[in-house]
Amino acid sequence: MAVYYFMIGWVIIWGVMSHITSRETRIRDEVYEKRVNLFMAFMTFSVIIFFAGLRSGVTDTYVYIDMFKEYPLWLDAKEFITDPSAREPGFRIFSILIKTYISQDYQPWLFIIASISGICIMYPLYKYSCNYGLSVFLFMTSCQFTWLLNGMRQFLVAAILFACTPLILKKKPIPYIIIVVILSSIHTSALIMIPAYFIVDSEPWSKKTMIFVGGIIFAMLFTSQFTSILDTVVENSDYASSMHEFKDTDDGTSIIRILVESVPVIMAFIYRNKIKDKLTPIIKISINMSLIASGLYIISKIARSGIMLGRLPIYFSVYNLILLPWLIKFIFEEKERRLMYFTMIVCYFAFFYYQMEITWDGMEYISKVLNIYLPN
Repeated sequence: MAVYYFMIGWVIIWGVMSHITSRETRIRDEVYEKRVNLFMAFMTFSVIIFFAGLRSGVTDTYVYIDMFKEYPLWLDAKEFITDPSAREPGFRIFSILIKTYISQDYQPWLFIIASISGICIMYPLYKYSCNYGLSVFLFMTSCQFTWLLNGMRQFLVAAILFACTPLILKKKPIPYIIIVVILSSIHTSALIMIPAYFIVDSEPWSKKTMIFVGGIIFAMLFTSQFTSILDTVVENSDYASSMHEFKDTDDGTSIIRILVESVPVIMAFIYRNKIKDKLTPIIKISINMSLIASGLYIISKIARSGIMLGRLPIYFSVYNLILLPWLIKFIFEEKERRLMYFTMIVCYFAFFYYQMEITWDGMEYISKVLNIYLPN
């Protein structure tokens, strides 16, 4: 756990420095927001990429390392890639190319994936967040950063799609859908973002979003069908064994996680009349994304499927990192805002401690490169 506390300390220090050195930028008419320097943004986030990329073991990292060791080199990979029983070949091709032309050691492979994922999360926060340092702090204390350590293949896809947010803002469905289809060869769950594209590009609380809420209720009535479909997907995936190890004890997403992830969209709904004239395109999208994330978390709890359904919201919950700082800034007056910032920091620290120390019994961190061995 010492590594993770160090990461939070680094993020706080550099996040504060980045905020102090930020400059106001006009984002719409007379609306100005502070934007940080790109170097400061990278320095704030760099610690997360550093430790994620140099790990040698954390949760399912062991499974991925074993997979990488079994991958052949490119000249011997034809049958391995074209095997009709193999699923999601994009990740195999990507990994084999790294193993063939960069290094047969798994460490550069892990570092490349962590770098791509980290930068793809960092850049939209740098570009769109009204308080970048706070957004990175939330990324850490909400434990979303653990996706870089556990479930890295799906998070690689989710992070790249997060970086493709400008395509949603510019209303370019064809390039976005093409990217989603390509990424689905890395993780099939990416396909959920095709219907999501047409849902989030609408006014918050519109008929379209209300239809989606109705869809959630409908899905709740047929959760067994949803989980059986996901079972089939998992059974034919590269990481089926690691998923099935925990399937029998899966109790769905925790209530506390659902509450934490639902706070932004609940605030947006309660204060919808106060903020309706201040909404920017990215905030409208973020509200809708947050609504979808909350709905999926609720379904995963009812379906008792935290491992399978509970992994889908990551495509959407990353937008909470943009949404929550904006809501606090534009809903509350200065004195109230300070109190809200303080309350939020305390609550997220408490959630981080609960999730890491109690729920996960202190997440291990092992790095042969850094000579660090911190078991649970």
